[in-house]
Amino acid sequence: MTNSVTAFKSLAPSEYTVTPFAASSPFSYTYVSGSSTNSNDVRILYGRKYITSSVLRAPNDEYDLFDSVVQTFYSPIPYTQYGIQSSSYHPTGSVFVISVTQDVFGEEIKPGTVSIVVGTSASYDDTKGNLFVSQSGTASFIGKVFYDKGVILVQPTSSITGGGLTKNGICIVSGTNVQVNFTSSITLHEHSIRVRLNPTDFNFSLYNPSIDRSFSTGSSKTPLQSMTSRSMEPSNTTYLAPYVTTIGLFNPNNELVAIGKVSNPIQRTFDSIQTFVVKFDT
Repeated sequence: MTNSVTAFKSLAPSEYTVTPFAASSPFSYTYVSGSSTNSNDVRILYGRKYITSSVLRAPNDEYDLFDSVVQTFYSPIPYTQYGIQSSSYHPTGSVFVISVTQDVFGEEIKPGTVSIVVGTSASYDDTKGNLFVSQSGTASFIGKVFYDKGVILVQPTSSITGGGLTKNGICIVSGTNVQVNFTSSITLHEHSIRVRLNPTDFNFSLYNPSIDRSFSTGSSKTPLQSMTSRSMEPSNTTYLAPYVTTIGLFNPNNELVAIGKVSNPIQRTFDSIQTFVVKFDT
């Protein structure tokens, strides 16, 4: 049984930096209306307005969804926040809601990356949250994209055999294939820690008692220290020169929070400062 001894070196705050950077990833989902195997990452729901002279109505998911969309995105505060204008798409009697889970779209759907494809027809966003049937942007608005919520609203249109997409909106019937394409966006942070080792740092055998032992080679024995030593000029004296294989980062409570490993062992130097840079992303 051997004793375990740990050595620490304090790092100055200036040796630690955090750099944010944007990361993105494209996604493509195909939703089949009426299928029980659709992904839960992207859902397409139908909502419709409750129109009746009666004040009371029975609970209904379609009515509730339509009311929720109007209250969430078209009440006065969000109306201004999302830059909705009179020429923007406004749900009237019904709406298709394409909802993407946040663990997929991240912080937001990247503007200019949305496309809805049905058959040979496609609709694109104009980077400002408006959804057009044509990429040129000459057609009428048929929907609205709320990038930070992962929500796309699309105007339903009259029945089309097999479903389809026109300048008036989208028709989804049982069996309709709807391809939803977008790019997620998220901000990652690169943590960079510089570990500077002076020539006298971590160059002692105190922390490895077994270094004084020997191994047998035939009839002779060779000290283990000779395997990790180097000669220094001008006296040609032999010094212990350990190898760096792992760097552990600890918090002020001496709790290990990160480990960095080098691809190949690196021998310690006696005549210059060695700098190791540990990087990781969060």
